[in-house]
Amino acid sequence: MSLPALSALNQYRDRRKAYPFFVRRRTAAAMAFLVALVLAAMGCTEKSGDRDASGTTTATTASDTVGTTRTTEATTPKAGASTGVPYHPVDALCSKVALTPIAEIVGPVGTQQNDSRSAGSTVSTACTATVGRLPDGIVVTTRADIGAPGSGKLMYEGLRQAQQPDGPSTDVIGLGSAAYAYADRASGFTICAYDANLYLTVTAAPLRPGTVLRGDLPARVRAVAASTLTALRT
Repeated sequence: MSLPALSALNQYRDRRKAYPFFVRRRTAAAMAFLVALVLAAMGCTEKSGDRDASGTTTATTASDTVGTTRTTEATTPKAGASTGVPYHPVDALCSKVALTPIAEIVGPVGTQQNDSRSAGSTVSTACTATVGRLPDGIVVTTRADIGAPGSGKLMYEGLRQAQQPDGPSTDVIGLGSAAYAYADRASGFTICAYDANLYLTVTAAPLRPGTVLRGDLPARVRAVAASTLTALRT
């Protein structure tokens, strides 16, 4: 019964590989640079771990929205809001990702695959899942990078500067310490957030090239990101 979903997932991966090499190489290079930056900064952030983990350090780039996020927490949903509590790596990220909000409009959750790797004290886990079936099905990829205190902010700020999506990015209020969303032809719709030592991304991309994503999908991707943040604290 799961073969069609697995086939669709493989088709999606083949399509991703077909994008120009320099685009994929640029993205990989940006991620490698940020991981190296996080590892190099471990000594400094660990000495001031309490301050960095709580997110009180003054932001100078994309996380200028942190102040706005905190002042509006009282009027926004508590799910996914920042607590400043450090996160701990998990063996299987899919066990922490609830895709019900997306499945309600796209179809049942199909194949799910976990992936995990580490570099120094940073553990990167990913959950890739198909939701629904062709022609309207999508692939949801959730990635969680958990490292030393302050690492989430370093990755968030650095990758936001390095990414070049097709359209503008939009700040997302009330999710983690800071978050933003963007749509990209190659990767679909993505929400990026950080909180304490966690950098989290959730991406929804169509299984079939050229398929227009539903207009209410972004709000549901945000709900998945919020519930994942909450689940990773437990």
